[in-house]
Amino acid sequence: MSPTETSTRRRFPRLCSSAFEHPADRQALEALRKIPGLDKLIRKMLELGAEKIMRVELLGGAVHITPKQCPRVYKLFKEACEILDVHEPDLFLASNPIVNAYTFGVERPFIVLQSGLVDLLDDEELMAVLGHELGHVKAGHVLYRSLALIMIQLVHMVVPIQGIAAIALKIALFDWYRKSEMTADRAELLVAQDVNICLNVHMKLASGSKTVFAQMSCHEFLKQADSYEEMDYSTLNKVYKLLKEVFRTHPIPVYRAKEIKLWSETKAFKEIMAGRYPTSEAEVNLRACPHCQSKIAPSFFFCPDCGKNVRI
Repeated sequence: MSPTETSTRRRFPRLCSSAFEHPADRQALEALRKIPGLDKLIRKMLELGAEKIMRVELLGGAVHITPKQCPRVYKLFKEACEILDVHEPDLFLASNPIVNAYTFGVERPFIVLQSGLVDLLDDEELMAVLGHELGHVKAGHVLYRSLALIMIQLVHMVVPIQGIAAIALKIALFDWYRKSEMTADRAELLVAQDVNICLNVHMKLASGSKTVFAQMSCHEFLKQADSYEEMDYSTLNKVYKLLKEVFRTHPIPVYRAKEIKLWSETKAFKEIMAGRYPTSEAEVNLRACPHCQSKIAPSFFFCPDCGKNVRI
């Protein structure tokens, strides 16, 4: 998409993050939110320390993307914000060949694109990744991802944990990190509004190559995801996969591709695209799904969690 093109992508005014939150992510977040006082404590620690330090480093050593600085990228960013109805965070471009993007900050969240990522993706794919990062902001992940890391440090400083207990805590935190990525991937699809763009992103992230991308196939990549799942026939393979995934912050690329493909085919996704989704005003009037008891907005025809008809 060129900077002069007029986008026809659908906007989702007053969109509530519950519309696209992955059920597993939602459950994990609820557990974190029940820890009394930690929100305010971690927010203050970030405000006085890490957030300010990182902002100083970025303002001094990265490029702040604005309407007059990297206007093409800013245009993509602005549209992604409008689609998800998110207030624009600061956006920076940092020199780093590693293909990555991340979001940080509480009072003033900011998104950082690393140069390796920008060089690898085309405009539509980059906009999808911006939607992914904005999904973290929309869903309240920024605070809790920071909270999870600082919790480990606090536990070690206040009540030192050794051995199996420390490993168990890390496993639980990494598990939530991966679940939060599934929610952000759904926000990515809502911004891209074309599942093939999302699949292309995950293929490029998996391969790291722009040169041979024209030879790649989304269909074959999804078949690869099936092959990965079929390896579970062996207990030893399951152990290998567990060891490979347990301390990852992101799910396996082929799994992410298959998961977003499946969600794109659900009635829940189609409901959102049709303009029927929970808003911030409707959130206080959520009702229980008659099948799985998940909380859903009154406007939903189908439950986002179980996919069954709730108008019965």
